[in-house]
Amino acid sequence: MKRLKLGNCRHGADRQFHHHTWGYIAGAAITVGGSLLSKPKAPKTAQPVDTNLQDEQTKALEGNLGNESSIENLISRGNSFNAKQALSLTETTMPGYTDLAKSLTSRAKTLADHPYDVPQEVQDNLSRIAAEKGISAGTRGQFNDFSLLRDLGVNQLQYGQTSINQAQSLTQVLSNIAPKVNPMSPLSFYITPAQQAAITGGNNTARQAVTQGQFNADTAAQNAGNADLWGSLAGYAMQGLNAKNGQQAPDVEGGKGLF
Repeated sequence: MKRLKLGNCRHGADRQFHHHTWGYIAGAAITVGGSLLSKPKAPKTAQPVDTNLQDEQTKALEGNLGNESSIENLISRGNSFNAKQALSLTETTMPGYTDLAKSLTSRAKTLADHPYDVPQEVQDNLSRIAAEKGISAGTRGQFNDFSLLRDLGVNQLQYGQTSINQAQSLTQVLSNIAPKVNPMSPLSFYITPAQQAAITGGNNTARQAVTQGQFNADTAAQNAGNADLWGSLAGYAMQGLNAKNGQQAPDVEGGKGLF
């Protein structure tokens, strides 16, 4: 690198020309450059996107209808699995629960379906006693339950009501000891219009933020580039002014581009 002075120019005319040229460039660079540096370019503003609630409602409804079969199938399988798991756990903590539940259910059904029937085990016991005492079949009401109840001195209406009450009691017992399963609701799988609108609004806000970030980055890069450009130009111009005033010009690589 060479250290050059404006006094080393080969001709006085060239020296005078460069003095005037550098003065002009210096004034223009400082004026324009100062304007650019003092008023950097502002970034563009990313425009927000409005959310149409009716459109979002349509999206939610169409999505729910399209997934309805899958949702119902999933819920059915889930409820079935939960019920089996609950029954298995009950059988573990209460051995014999399954057989007991079947027996009570069968008894409750019989009492509800035939409230005036004398239980078969009672009829069998009466038949055994009658046979031992030599009593004929017809006198025991064997062929007619109502006659048998009358023979035993039992009020038929009260007997029937008692059977119905027993069926209800057994049903209540079964309900109390049955495994508790909370069924899954399909509503938890469906998207509401409000949820759809919130999702869309969040996506729009995120896209606006990303776009604004790009605008800011691009503008910052442009402003930085302009600042560097005009700063360099002003520096070179000041070198020319210093040289014009008789000061030594700073080093310039190769001495090219100045004289």
